[in-house]
Amino acid sequence: MANLEPYGFPSSLEQLWLTSRGEDTFEVACIPFRVYGLALGDRVGLDPAGQQVTELLEKSGHRVFRVLLLPTLSDNEATQLHGAIDDATARCRLISEWSGDRHIAIDLPPGSNIDIVWALIKDAADDGRIAWEWGDVEQFQAGDVK
Repeated sequence: MANLEPYGFPSSLEQLWLTSRGEDTFEVACIPFRVYGLALGDRVGLDPAGQQVTELLEKSGHRVFRVLLLPTLSDNEATQLHGAIDDATARCRLISEWSGDRHIAIDLPPGSNIDIVWALIKDAADDGRIAWEWGDVEQFQAGDVK
């Protein structure tokens, strides 16, 4: 789990998939949706109970690009944009994960070309259909281990 309290979500945690890389080291094996400063492949340390990420040990070089399809979109518009984003990420050979049908996290490995995705996202943002952010606009903070 990653504590989301340092990012304005009191009493909230994000579940992360981790792979063991040694006795005290784990690798992030998913694309984080809400925690800042972590990305796929980053190496992290856990609390003594092994339940919560407490430190970022090594960056993988990956970045997370997050997009939210705004609630002002009709279900039909959201479905169409969802499909267009899936198509653009596939054409760029990127992996992504959806949380529900309106929030996507896209993994950007080092050297990725996101031109096709960016063109779509920029147009949708300019039209007020989506909000987007980089997952590393803030550094990882463990907050108080619960």
